[in-house]
Formats: sequence, C-alpha cells, structure tokens
Amino acid sequence: MSENPAGTSPRSAQDQSGWQAVLEDMTAIADDYRDRGWTALELHPGDSVLVDSERRTGLDVVLPGPEYEDLESLTEDTTFADVDVFRAEEGGMIYLLIVEQAPTDETAVLVPAYYDTGSGQTALETVRSAGELRLFCRRLNDDYVEFVHDDVAPFLPEAFADAE
Repeated sequence: MSENPAGTSPRSAQDQSGWQAVLEDMTAIADDYRDRGWTALELHPGDSVLVDSERRTGLDVVLPGPEYEDLESLTEDTTFADVDVFRAEEGGMIYLLIVEQAPTDETAVLVPAYYDTGSGQTALETVRSAGELRLFCRRLNDDYVEFVHDDVAPFLPEAFADAE
C-alpha cells in the first residue's frame, strides 16, 4: 500500500479533486447527523484499496491511530444495522462515502474510500460472486473493525453492478 498523507488520493490532480469532494460531502453529511442529535464519527483514511487475499477480501481503509481508537470504542457496544453508500466514478476511480448507521443509538460512522477499478478487478469479481462486501477499517498493525454488507451493488462500479 502507498503511504499517502491522511485525506489524500494516491493518483493525479484530477483524482485529488474527486477525493476532496468526498471529504467535503462527508463533513456536510456528518453535520446533518449532528444537527439531528446523532453522534457522527468522521474517518480520514490514509489509504484505501480493494483486497483479495486469504486474510481479507473486501475494501480495506487504513486509519490514523487516534481515529481507529475512536472507532473501536464507538463500535464496541453499538450495533450498526443500516448503511448508506454514496458513489461517484471518475477516470477509473470509484469514490465512496459509506455511512454506517446505528439508528437505535443514533450513531453514524462516515467512512470515505476509493479504489482503482483497473487494479481491483479480481477483488471486484470475488465480492460480486460472494454477494458480500466486507469493509475493513484498520490501523497499520492490522487490528481492524469490520462492517459486513450483503448488498454489494452500491459499492461496485455501475457497469460492474449492471453486469449481474
């Protein structure tokens, strides 16, 4: 994985604008949740990639230590039952804003992510055929918080999801 500063995209200036738009959307959506009295945790991954290995298959985002600790603490006794996924496609990149929701606890975790469709083809095939996407929010030492989603279409490129 590349070592990008938190909140930056791994590719071109064009990709930077797409990533910046996701981060701005995250802030606005988190503020909307807070205005309704919810707890909203905004995460700022330093890297995001589709993975397909024996250890993990899904979307892997690397978090700074303090954010990971906040996430771990928040998810300990909270059941996240709903998710909203906002997706944008630009120049072979998929940008996602994943909002994990625990309505009973009025808690939301906002996870921005991105991946390159070209280098993620194998993982995309695995996710689509399994009918399940796992979101791994992890720290560099490989500790992670995992969210599992049975509806994979919102996470996939439009053309890929339509091919089902």
